[in-house]
Amino acid sequence: MVAISIFIFILGLAIGSFLNVCIYRIPREGLSIHSPRRSVCPECEVPIQFYDNIPVLSYLLLRGRCRNCKTKISIVYPLVELITGGLFLLMFYRFGLTLDLLRGCLFVSLLVPIAWIDARWYIIPNAIIVVGLILGLAITLSISLAQGDWGYLIKHLIAAVAGGGGMMLIAVLGSAIFRKPAMGGGDIKLMSVLGLFLGLWPDLLVVIIVSAFTGSIVGGILIARSGKKAHSPIPYGPFLVVAALLDLVWGDALWMGYLRLIGWQ
Repeated sequence: MVAISIFIFILGLAIGSFLNVCIYRIPREGLSIHSPRRSVCPECEVPIQFYDNIPVLSYLLLRGRCRNCKTKISIVYPLVELITGGLFLLMFYRFGLTLDLLRGCLFVSLLVPIAWIDARWYIIPNAIIVVGLILGLAITLSISLAQGDWGYLIKHLIAAVAGGGGMMLIAVLGSAIFRKPAMGGGDIKLMSVLGLFLGLWPDLLVVIIVSAFTGSIVGGILIARSGKKAHSPIPYGPFLVVAALLDLVWGDALWMGYLRLIGWQ
């Protein structure tokens, strides 16, 4: 058990290192995750040697600076690696060595870059959405075949349509009420990916409730502390990501707690 846990965590660190490449390159024009093949320092553009690219450890040994030009390396890099490794480990403890573990790890690998890119650039790249839909369909089909339950696949496909359609409806109504765009197109497409991975009921409702709640709290704090105006744009993707991960791991408990809170149970 311990050996498997260590392996899962290290695997998560390695995937997190690749996600850093995605986070840095995908939003920038002229770059792709394939080219250049080797990572380079953004400041001096010297290729990073393999021994300086070991997740977390290299950052610590280099004291957070480029070996060549001594430019400070963003703390984002080890944070993404640690977050991904930690979430992989959480998925293992929650689901064990099952197809649901694979589903959870794929989900994490999609959501981490989405949250970071949206928080930094206010966009959710279509490339990640397309990959999410393909991987979501593949793992959902695999679980459906393994369980001999075609209903599982049908429910998740319906959830994908309902997630995107429901978020689009919220966006249209919000825009009509507030007379300004209330939701980005990326959030609508992201909700389809979430529905494909999570299923329909009550998962999508849990995601909407939790994301709205956390978004309101964080938005209020930002307005109070940083001087943001009430109409200032705040990326909603990170809140959807947090809500989706919470639902994946503790969805039933969250739903039951919500029902007790409103007095329905």
